[in-house]
Amino acid sequence: MATSCGDQILKTINKNIGNSRFDFSSIENKFEYSDQAEFSIDTIQWDKRKDFYTKLDSLEFFQIYQDTAKKEYLGQYSESIDNDFFYSKQKSKRGLWEFTILTQREGEYCDRILYNIYALDGKLISSFRVAGSCGDGGYYETSSGKFLNDSTYELFSEDNYKTEDVEKPNIITYSKTLTIIKPNGTIAQTDMTLKTETK
Repeated sequence: MATSCGDQILKTINKNIGNSRFDFSSIENKFEYSDQAEFSIDTIQWDKRKDFYTKLDSLEFFQIYQDTAKKEYLGQYSESIDNDFFYSKQKSKRGLWEFTILTQREGEYCDRILYNIYALDGKLISSFRVAGSCGDGGYYETSSGKFLNDSTYELFSEDNYKTEDVEKPNIITYSKTLTIIKPNGTIAQTDMTLKTETK
């Protein structure tokens, strides 16, 4: 049975790097921004981002996500819309590696900015969403936020999951997520609903 490109890369990573870890110095010059305090979803059109941001290659994709459930990076194909980009490198008060990745997924109708935290040996410690936008004909979901201090991120979200049954109410939910980054890079999150509206 032929193996996919993703399987081959995963084998290479596990053999040569161990646990899909990487060296931050190899990517630190690929980010478009640095030390962002606030995040909202990127406004550049999906098909234009390749000309503005540096896209992850297949090896970087597996090294950064460190998820063995991911078998193939569709961004390796030039015609693919599913891509991941280096977004911002962040100064860490914890002596760790911290940066954000911009992702876009056609199948989910979503793009997100993820904040990743790594140990100095390259092992992924935690990851959380700092902005996002999803939407199709029947729903939308948007989120944006900011750091309140160097260890607390506040994310505000709005979602509107319309029902196909016009006799049922259309409910819009506004919520907030507080993410606390601990000194060791792990996170604790608290979700709360702020209000709902019926339209």
